[in-house]
Amino acid sequence: MAEDNINIQMRLVSVGEVSFMMSPGKVGDDVSPDSMKIGFSTQIQPDVQNDIFVLLFGTRYELNGEVVLESIYKFVFEVKNLAQFVVFNDNQSITVNHIMPHFLSVAVGTMRGILVVKTAGTNFSNYPLPMIDVNQLNSNLSTQK
Repeated sequence: MAEDNINIQMRLVSVGEVSFMMSPGKVGDDVSPDSMKIGFSTQIQPDVQNDIFVLLFGTRYELNGEVVLESIYKFVFEVKNLAQFVVFNDNQSITVNHIMPHFLSVAVGTMRGILVVKTAGTNFSNYPLPMIDVNQLNSNLSTQK
């Protein structure tokens, strides 16, 4: 287990698109910002032998219960001594200590920029990803698994 004051050495290796779907015709000028629901999903694939951590991070926009935008990207990180942050539990779940908020911060910020570019010129440009507390997001995502 990592100590609270440990020096975490990591770097972003790559970012790649897994999937992207947008239905711009379904979002008119008259859509209230409160009508657009934004959600997130994650999937993790730690490779402790090679100090590689893969995070699949997705965001989904729903309007009146219908998915109108979905974007999933693969983030590959290199983390020195990754094994000290990852616990493989008996019930097949994985516990990630200390580093997940860092990964989510990179993923959310990168996704925000990607969506700005991909939605330019559409009504989706009126719905950028909001400012997000990555610690709260991490807690919410952890309890959903």
